[in-house]
Amino acid sequence: MEKSNATESELEKSFRELKLEYQGVKKTIEDYTHDGNITNYLTQLGEGINSGDMVKIKYCLNAILKWYQKNISRIHSNYLVVNTESHDENIAKLKHFKKAFESTTEDFLLKPNRQPNKNEPIIFLSHKSDDKKYADALEKFITGLGVKNNQLIYTSHPLHKIPLDANIYDYLRKRINGNTFMIFLWSDKYLESPACMNEMGAAWVIQGDYTNIYVPTFSFGNPKYRECAVDTSKMGAVLNGDAHCKANMIELKNKIQRIFKLENDEQKSQYLLDAFIKEIQEIN
Repeated sequence: MEKSNATESELEKSFRELKLEYQGVKKTIEDYTHDGNITNYLTQLGEGINSGDMVKIKYCLNAILKWYQKNISRIHSNYLVVNTESHDENIAKLKHFKKAFESTTEDFLLKPNRQPNKNEPIIFLSHKSDDKKYADALEKFITGLGVKNNQLIYTSHPLHKIPLDANIYDYLRKRINGNTFMIFLWSDKYLESPACMNEMGAAWVIQGDYTNIYVPTFSFGNPKYRECAVDTSKMGAVLNGDAHCKANMIELKNKIQRIFKLENDEQKSQYLLDAFIKEIQEIN
């Protein structure tokens, strides 16, 4: 029996929330213990989230909750633990996610997403695989705002990649259209990649909207950069984590919300922005 669109939307929302909450849950537990069993479950949960493996996610959520059931009394009675409330919050979050995914078919997140029609907007994150850490941070920020898995093309991520056995260029040709918002993640290695140059050329052909984003080490004086088809004089964001970067990311957030008609939740947006800035600062 097929799920309704509303049901799939709720599942996608819960999955995005789990992605956002995961690091906080993990750090709270690891600050308390380095026990191999629980740290393994936490690591496996992270891998399940990154790969979209619902079987692994459900198993690890259940295992972590069982660990909490055995240890929460000791946590509360341990005078060295100053953040017992954080552990209580972890339990509530884990129970919420376990319930949210209970009726989910095991391969729900692994199935190819419904392809949007040509009138629906999509984002194409054009990047070099060497810059995956920065691109991953952008993916978390974008999907955290409410952009659905099938509304983002990001070939280095299992939830947004090109489907198995699909011809790469045929797939991109069919997906990229006048409603495609391109995000170029520029680096010196990007300029050396024929595939990246082809993606950029496709954006120029469709005359779609785009934003330039740069890794901190990008050489703006690189002559290959000045020879590119797109307007390289257009202002962009350098991912160095400073005040200018933060201001530019706020503008990108506003743009994405406008394109996809997403409601602005100030508290959530601030959380996403702070998490993004922290992540790229750690990369740098």
